[in-house]
Amino acid sequence: MTVQAQRAIRVLILIAPGEQPMFTRMNLPPFGTGIVTASLRAAGYEVELCDLNAGLRRMWVEGEFAKTDLRPFYDERAVIDYVGGAQNEFLDTFVGRLLEDADIASADVVGVSAGGDFSFLEMQSALVVGGHVRRHYGKPVVLGGNNLDYLMQFKDAFASWWTAALTHFNGAVTGPGEDVFVELVAALAGDKPLLPMARPGVARLSGANVLRSPDAVHRILAPDFDGLALEDYHNFVFHRPQASPRKQGVDEEWNRMQLYKFPTYLAWKANDTLADQAGKGVEGRLVLPYVFNYNCPYNCAFCTESLERLKLVHATVDDVIGDMVEMSEKYQSPYFYLFNNYFNLVNGFVEEFASRVVLHGVKLHWSDCARFNSLTHERLELLAASGCRKLTFGLETASTKMLKIIDKRVKLAEAERVLRWCKELGIWADLEIITGMPHEDEECFAETTEFLERNAENINYFNINRYFVAPKSLMGAKPEDYGMRLRKTPDAYQRLLDANYRWLAEDRDFSYKPQNFRVYEFDEIDGRSAEQLTADIVPKIAKLNSLQSTDFSDAWQVLAMRQDRTGRAPARMSNETMALA
Repeated sequence: MTVQAQRAIRVLILIAPGEQPMFTRMNLPPFGTGIVTASLRAAGYEVELCDLNAGLRRMWVEGEFAKTDLRPFYDERAVIDYVGGAQNEFLDTFVGRLLEDADIASADVVGVSAGGDFSFLEMQSALVVGGHVRRHYGKPVVLGGNNLDYLMQFKDAFASWWTAALTHFNGAVTGPGEDVFVELVAALAGDKPLLPMARPGVARLSGANVLRSPDAVHRILAPDFDGLALEDYHNFVFHRPQASPRKQGVDEEWNRMQLYKFPTYLAWKANDTLADQAGKGVEGRLVLPYVFNYNCPYNCAFCTESLERLKLVHATVDDVIGDMVEMSEKYQSPYFYLFNNYFNLVNGFVEEFASRVVLHGVKLHWSDCARFNSLTHERLELLAASGCRKLTFGLETASTKMLKIIDKRVKLAEAERVLRWCKELGIWADLEIITGMPHEDEECFAETTEFLERNAENINYFNINRYFVAPKSLMGAKPEDYGMRLRKTPDAYQRLLDANYRWLAEDRDFSYKPQNFRVYEFDEIDGRSAEQLTADIVPKIAKLNSLQSTDFSDAWQVLAMRQDRTGRAPARMSNETMALA
């Protein structure tokens, strides 16, 4: 008697589209989806990946729609009603067009990633995609993606989103999905008993209340991007193997600048410009995302990791180097963007990692976040030798008063020393700056601008962040302790949607993206009102922008002229863009 082999369970993962493909090329394969895919495949499941951003990009380039056509995605009621079963010809037809190349019919379970770029098109389209799959194919649907963590933090503002998702879909994973998603697939596909509803990292409804279980624990995995059209994520760089060694050296220096020195808006512009020259001494290469540590031992009061202290998760040096070498060989690229909490988190790791990379002749280029603490000249020298091209430091503020309030634990003299050493060793040093925190007065702000001016020659670029209240932070959970009285707007969900649609419809530069984190406003206790704080922030942003190097805005104009797309440079780009109005 012949025993027929059991068919492998098939999982289809759909990545909901955001706005980026309508502004610029994609430049990074989806890390979170790659991690979940690696875990599913290791567990024996067949996985098909379909990034709907690629489809949206092709539809946009071919002129199939205008940005203003997407208005229904920015309508809270239209999307919620569609998921609930209402007819909406535009949403149904548009998403159906995006899904034409996806084999939904043969999938046992469909995962929909709502992305991780804090894009409302991602979050809204995830609901519509899931609703379309349920309506036309009747497949189990599980939502995931880092945006769900954002939506859960502000669950009171987005209650209708969560109610629709948890009523009409089979699960929503709000934290690490590498293990939870595997368990959900096993249960939904029927080869294992259903797990209790209060499983780690899965949201649920209890009456009208949206509840979140504690997140699952991260595992360190190398992402698996097999099955994606990887050319959709290419960064176009110079590659002229027949050129003289001198010209090849010049090419490599440009490539490093484009991928590591340039701020994001300029790197995108350079990528779009060089894409037009593909095959003429220019080729597409992947930049590979990778993470080998999670959770932070520090307690910065504004940070979402300050309220709940989680155990450090960190891969061994052998596993880190093994993963990076394997990924580099598999995807034929030496370029990495590391997205760790910070690189020098564990004592001894810097020396061991760098010495092994150098000893074994591993050729890598990489960037990551770091803390000033414990970075000596010798350690930075080792990092440079191991391929470190850029480090981003969370300075946040140079006000001694504000550093104490937020418990940042940064020594300014040490910070200046590390910035100087980075410059000497050829490591570009970026900073994160936060302005608009409660009780940041003119003196505090001046201390920060003076620090930036004093160290300008050693700072590559600084990202300007307007402070926002994060509910998962100490400041968000105990606002009165930090001199704040929160304002929660009942219609914040639709107001944010409207702000995002206006930005899209006005065809503003992608870097002018709305401030989607600012769900709550706040008044200072015995101080300024929210309206005064908003007025005060405008000249602060302008001052900080004026301190950026003009090299980047000049380069943007040159690249724009090469594309025959001149216009105003993107404000040298801060993260401050559009107020919630």
